[in-house]
Amino acid sequence: MKVRITGHTKGLGKSLYNYFKNKFEDVVGFDSSNTVDEIIEQSKNCDLFINNTYTADNLQLTLLEKLYKQVDKMVVCGAIVSTYPDMEHKTYTDNKNLLEREFFKLASDKNETTDMLLLRLTSSSYKDSDTIISSIEFWLSNPNVISLTYNVAD
Repeated sequence: MKVRITGHTKGLGKSLYNYFKNKFEDVVGFDSSNTVDEIIEQSKNCDLFINNTYTADNLQLTLLEKLYKQVDKMVVCGAIVSTYPDMEHKTYTDNKNLLEREFFKLASDKNETTDMLLLRLTSSSYKDSDTIISSIEFWLSNPNVISLTYNVAD
């Protein structure tokens, strides 16, 4: 399986990268040293693209829009702030809202062949990589699920 992961050097992205690297040979991680064009070019036609990196310029949205027809499966790491806004982090909240709206618009396209999963994460769920990995594994064999929401209590 050809897997591509953004934000692979720390946190959830690092856990996902290490998990898939131990499972498959063709796993590539991207970080802030990679340009958008490099990420897109090296991710085309991959089996699984994990769109994990958050940036203030909304790189996640750009990658979603550019790659959703060019990969077999895509996992998008969203956030619960789309339902429970965090006004102390308005840019983050606004960007995650835009990301989620675009995700559902693209995921509802009946002509689309890319399987997509939105993980609606909270700050504590980002630290629970085992549950997120189990969720992704479940989804890989059940792609009719398009969204999972994690622990809304925090």
